Amino acid sequence: MLSRTLVPPFAVTLLGLLATPLRSSYAQEHMMMQTGAEKMKVSVLSPKDGSKVMGNTVPLRVATTGFRNSCDLSGKPNQEGRGHYHVLLDKTLVDMYCTETARISLQNVKPGRHTVTVVPAQNDHSEIEANATSIQIDYAPSHEMPAETGKPPAAAPTIRIVSPKSGAAVSGPFDVVVEVTNFTLSCPLFGKPDLPGYGHWHLNWDSTTGPMMGMMTMAGMSCSGTFRASTAGFKPGSSHTLIALLAGNSHGHLMPEVGDRVQVTVR
Repeated sequence: MLSRTLVPPFAVTLLGLLATPLRSSYAQEHMMMQTGAEKMKVSVLSPKDGSKVMGNTVPLRVATTGFRNSCDLSGKPNQEGRGHYHVLLDKTLVDMYCTETARISLQNVKPGRHTVTVVPAQNDHSEIEANATSIQIDYAPSHEMPAETGKPPAAAPTIRIVSPKSGAAVSGPFDVVVEVTNFTLSCPLFGKPDLPGYGHWHLNWDSTTGPMMGMMTMAGMSCSGTFRASTAGFKPGSSHTLIALLAGNSHGHLMPEVGDRVQVTVR
């Protein structure tokens, strides 16, 4: 039986952000809004509020204004006019996005009414809660998917960064490739209740400590063996640590920590 447990999100914070828009005084105290944050806005173009969803995914079209929508700087210091957006399902984070479209899986979601929320976010994942927008959907699947139930792995899970190698020089966009054992990576279960042996992995820059349990330095999350990272925002010649950590469906890291790290230099 797997003895590791998942770190629960701070009550209604993302780990604060990773669970719901910020409301804790702790998070508000430690997360500053960048200049012009009030101009960062999002709107849901489709589906329309109140739409019936008969398929098992929700295809979203999102418009952003007041900022450049990009993931290259995620997990790095905030910059005015830069950011991305988060999508939440029933107040729980699904993922971060920097495209005009997003697709939300309804795996392990019960039929009925649900709330999809889109909220602009800074590079450090601080959400501009006042500019969030929500729609209601009525999930009425014509063919409901069988629920995943999870199964504790027979051995402890592991994750290893295969590429780049420690000491490598990287530049611009590059792939971080990992090898995961005794753990099932699942895209459809992003943001859903935790299941034994299921989840995904997070990639952080340099640190996993600090406010929001280190989420301020998260470059992103992946449900495959590869994550497309970027050296944008880093000075040539600077050294940085890539940190890969296994996480449950609700984005809490496995505890004790299951991760790997390598040192790279920006070329």
